[in-house]
Amino acid sequence: MIDAGVPLNVVNPRGDTLLIVAAYQQHAETVAELLRRGAETSAVNAMGQTAISCAVFRDNEPVLRLLLEADADPDLGTHSGVAIADQFGLPRMREIIESHPRG
Repeated sequence: MIDAGVPLNVVNPRGDTLLIVAAYQQHAETVAELLRRGAETSAVNAMGQTAISCAVFRDNEPVLRLLLEADADPDLGTHSGVAIADQFGLPRMREIIESHPRG
Protein backbone atom coordinates (compact mmCIF):
# COMPACT_ATOMS: atom_id res chain seq x y z
CA MET A 1 0.00 0.00 0.00
CA ILE A 2 2.78 2.40 0.87
CA ASP A 3 4.57 1.67 -2.39
CA ALA A 4 1.32 2.53 -4.18
CA GLY A 5 1.18 5.94 -2.50
CA VAL A 6 -0.60 5.54 0.85
CA PRO A 7 1.13 7.95 3.26
CA LEU A 8 3.34 6.16 5.77
CA ASN A 9 1.74 7.93 8.72
CA VAL A 10 -1.87 7.92 7.54
CA VAL A 11 -4.38 7.84 10.41
CA ASN A 12 -7.85 6.36 10.65
CA PRO A 13 -10.76 8.14 12.38
CA ARG A 14 -9.59 6.74 15.77
CA GLY A 15 -6.14 8.22 15.23
CA ASP A 16 -4.47 4.85 14.64
CA THR A 17 -1.44 4.87 12.36
CA LEU A 18 -0.32 1.85 10.38
CA LEU A 19 2.37 1.32 13.03
CA ILE A 20 -0.17 1.29 15.87
CA VAL A 21 -2.37 -1.18 13.99
CA ALA A 22 0.58 -3.42 13.08
CA ALA A 23 1.78 -3.44 16.71
CA TYR A 24 -1.70 -4.27 18.01
CA GLN A 25 -2.12 -7.03 15.44
CA GLN A 26 1.31 -8.41 16.41
CA HIS A 27 2.81 -8.22 12.94
CA ALA A 28 6.50 -7.91 13.82
CA GLU A 29 7.67 -7.98 10.20
CA THR A 30 5.29 -5.17 9.29
CA VAL A 31 6.35 -3.15 12.34
CA ALA A 32 10.00 -3.61 11.35
CA GLU A 33 9.32 -2.52 7.77
CA LEU A 34 7.29 0.52 8.83
CA LEU A 35 10.08 1.54 11.19
CA ARG A 36 12.68 1.00 8.45
CA ARG A 37 10.70 3.36 6.24
CA GLY A 38 10.56 6.01 8.96
CA ALA A 39 7.12 5.57 10.54
CA GLU A 40 6.36 8.03 13.32
CA THR A 41 6.83 6.29 16.67
CA SER A 42 5.31 9.10 18.74
CA ALA A 43 1.78 8.96 17.32
CA VAL A 44 -0.92 8.81 19.99
CA ASN A 45 -4.42 7.72 19.01
CA ALA A 46 -7.72 9.13 20.34
CA MET A 47 -7.62 6.62 23.22
CA GLY A 48 -4.18 7.82 24.35
CA GLN A 49 -2.47 4.68 23.04
CA THR A 50 0.78 4.33 21.13
CA ALA A 51 2.38 1.50 19.20
CA ILE A 52 4.36 0.66 22.35
CA SER A 53 1.27 0.51 24.52
CA CYS A 54 -0.31 -1.86 21.98
CA ALA A 55 2.77 -4.12 21.99
CA VAL A 56 2.79 -4.18 25.79
CA PHE A 57 -0.95 -4.87 26.02
CA ARG A 58 -0.54 -7.79 23.62
CA ASP A 59 2.47 -8.98 25.67
CA ASN A 60 4.56 -9.06 22.51
CA GLU A 61 8.24 -8.85 23.40
CA PRO A 62 9.64 -8.85 19.83
CA VAL A 63 7.41 -5.94 18.76
CA LEU A 64 8.16 -4.04 21.98
CA ARG A 65 11.90 -4.45 21.41
CA LEU A 66 11.62 -3.26 17.79
CA LEU A 67 9.83 -0.13 18.94
CA LEU A 68 12.26 0.57 21.77
CA GLU A 69 15.20 0.13 19.39
CA ALA A 70 13.56 2.75 17.16
CA ASP A 71 13.51 5.15 20.15
CA ALA A 72 9.76 4.98 20.73
CA ASP A 73 8.87 6.57 24.08
CA PRO A 74 7.29 4.05 26.51
CA ASP A 75 5.98 6.93 28.68
CA LEU A 76 4.06 8.65 25.88
CA GLY A 77 0.26 8.79 25.91
CA THR A 78 -2.35 8.60 28.63
CA HIS A 79 -2.28 4.82 28.24
CA SER A 80 1.49 4.54 27.98
CA GLY A 81 3.42 1.32 27.69
CA VAL A 82 4.53 1.67 31.29
CA ALA A 83 0.95 2.28 32.50
CA ILE A 84 -0.39 -0.69 30.52
CA ALA A 85 2.32 -2.99 31.92
CA ASP A 86 1.38 -1.96 35.44
CA GLN A 87 -2.39 -2.00 34.90
CA PHE A 88 -2.46 -5.48 33.39
CA GLY A 89 0.23 -7.04 35.57
CA LEU A 90 2.85 -7.56 32.87
CA PRO A 91 6.12 -7.40 34.81
CA ARG A 92 8.21 -8.81 31.95
CA MET A 93 7.07 -5.98 29.68
CA ARG A 94 7.88 -3.42 32.39
CA GLU A 95 11.29 -5.05 32.90
CA ILE A 96 12.09 -4.81 29.16
CA ILE A 97 11.10 -1.14 29.13
CA GLU A 98 13.15 -0.33 32.21
CA SER A 99 16.22 -2.21 30.97
CA HIS A 100 16.27 -0.43 27.62
CA PRO A 101 18.63 2.55 27.57
CA ARG A 102 16.87 5.85 26.98
CA GLY A 103 18.50 8.56 24.99
